[in-house]
Amino acid sequence: MVPRVADQTTVLCPICGQPNPVKAKQCAACGITFTTGAGTEKVDAILEDLLELAKAPPDAASGTSPEAESPDVDETSAEQLFDSLLAEVQPDDAAAEEGGGARVGEAPESSTQAGEAVDRIPVLATPADTEGRKIIRISGRMFDAVTLGSVGALVVVFVFFRMYVNPFDPSNPLPTLLFAGVAVGGMAAALGLFRLANSEVAQGDRLVKEGRYADALPHYERAIRMVRRPSYAWTSRGVAMKYLGRLDEALRCHENAIRLDATNEVAWCNLGTVYFRKDQLAKALECYDKAIRLHPKYAIAWNNKGVALSRMGRFEDADRCHAQATKLRPEY
Repeated sequence: MVPRVADQTTVLCPICGQPNPVKAKQCAACGITFTTGAGTEKVDAILEDLLELAKAPPDAASGTSPEAESPDVDETSAEQLFDSLLAEVQPDDAAAEEGGGARVGEAPESSTQAGEAVDRIPVLATPADTEGRKIIRISGRMFDAVTLGSVGALVVVFVFFRMYVNPFDPSNPLPTLLFAGVAVGGMAAALGLFRLANSEVAQGDRLVKEGRYADALPHYERAIRMVRRPSYAWTSRGVAMKYLGRLDEALRCHENAIRLDATNEVAWCNLGTVYFRKDQLAKALECYDKAIRLHPKYAIAWNNKGVALSRMGRFEDADRCHAQATKLRPEY
């Protein structure tokens, strides 16, 4: 078959090849509308692609078809896009995790801070807050024991040597010298015990202030063994235990201190702080109230009561307690 070649007066239809007049707008055979040269070129390109597909083997055609290639291209592009998104999102996620971690920590912390105030935790009544009273109480008990012993020895000397007949017999100065020696010895022993009784507690307190809580414990234990009713030594030991995080032992120490001396407001206050740490707020509040009843101008107890009330959501009552604490001690 010889292909038909159009002359100058005709134009071949790009679809069916039918010759048509030059000015014809539609093909007389297939009815296609003739367009500009650019459109004709596009149609020719489509026809060439169709002819190539028709001539190619089925496998090759399926391998080179745009439909077959497009999934590979899309998959690669999608992977690249996903990687780029990861690179951009991961830092934000990390920041979000950090922020989320902070918020998780802040939830109890903020409620803790709402209840903890300055770190907003109840303030421990450290040994320095009642140093003078503690020394007087501990040493006073030991001094009483030494005094009673000295008085007993003097009575024995007085009766044994019948000094009630003639207290100062120049012919026999031994009873007088012995009596004076017992008196001086008793005073010296009392002074020595005064220093010894306070040195262990004082040294333990110094170590607590330096943050050496474990080193302070042996000093408090020696003081407890030395003193008949070592309420304040137990209190100081409880402070050290609390700082070491041993809350159950701190609780027992303050309970022992209160058992020995129910008027020990420092032990009551610190017992409340231990209950606060154990999240037993009602018991903590009772302890702070007891300390305040024993010592109405006890600023630390007022401050700690305000902290506990704040944790319980009683903010107006907490503000009044903090105002009272600030009035008593402006540093609060």
